[in-house]
Amino acid sequence: MATFAGCSSIGGSSNGTASGPTATKSPSSQSDALKSLTFEPKPKTSPRVMAHVELAADSRITQIGLINGMGNEVHRAFISARETVASFLVARIGDDPSERITRGENTLVLVGEETDVEIPVTYSASLELQEVIGPDESDGFPPSHRRNRRHIGLIVENTGQHADIAQKVVSEDGPHTEAFDKTTLEYDLDSMIKPGERKLLPVRNYLAELFDCSESYTREASMTLQSAFSEQVPFTQTFSYNPAENSCSLSLKGNYTVVEQTETKTP
Repeated sequence: MATFAGCSSIGGSSNGTASGPTATKSPSSQSDALKSLTFEPKPKTSPRVMAHVELAADSRITQIGLINGMGNEVHRAFISARETVASFLVARIGDDPSERITRGENTLVLVGEETDVEIPVTYSASLELQEVIGPDESDGFPPSHRRNRRHIGLIVENTGQHADIAQKVVSEDGPHTEAFDKTTLEYDLDSMIKPGERKLLPVRNYLAELFDCSESYTREASMTLQSAFSEQVPFTQTFSYNPAENSCSLSLKGNYTVVEQTETKTP
């Protein structure tokens, strides 16, 4: 399919619903082949994003493709010329960035008997860190699956127009972290954050409380929240350890600080 080899940059709407496609064979003419393109988040144990395409009844499209912002093919499908709807996967929690739809501009390609169009599609997600909470600050944490290991929580909000998938927290200075798609007993973390949604993300096994401590002390940890589409969010948080029976109790000390490229911002 020659059209998939290179996709032109054509203006489109910011909400991911393509508008005003321009035919590559005749740039001055408009194509009405595409009626709508929407994205539906599928949460639960294996978060994913599906694209739903609705075509005009007389479009006679036989091939549908999606090229991401890196120029890589995310999807290609062959359909009957009589079909007017199609759904396909555009992102999963474990996908490499090159394998999924990307934040910003992507390109939908429609090929038919008399149609060959490239339609820009913008995917907009923006995951923001709102708060970091300690083990005793929420009833929304799942049960700990190891003795004396407790969760901290990240409260995040998606201020974009499309869903994002929280993937993991990476620590730069030692403490063990786990990806958000892990399970704790029968609890399955829903790491899909829909547009406008605010959600608590438990961080499992962040700092182990398996060892005794003879005195109280603090430790500052540097962490980075990673998601499928949004920019990474690096931040620091100070943790306080205090002697407890056969362990150290863990709590947060002070507010987290988001680390920007040239400055820090404390919420």
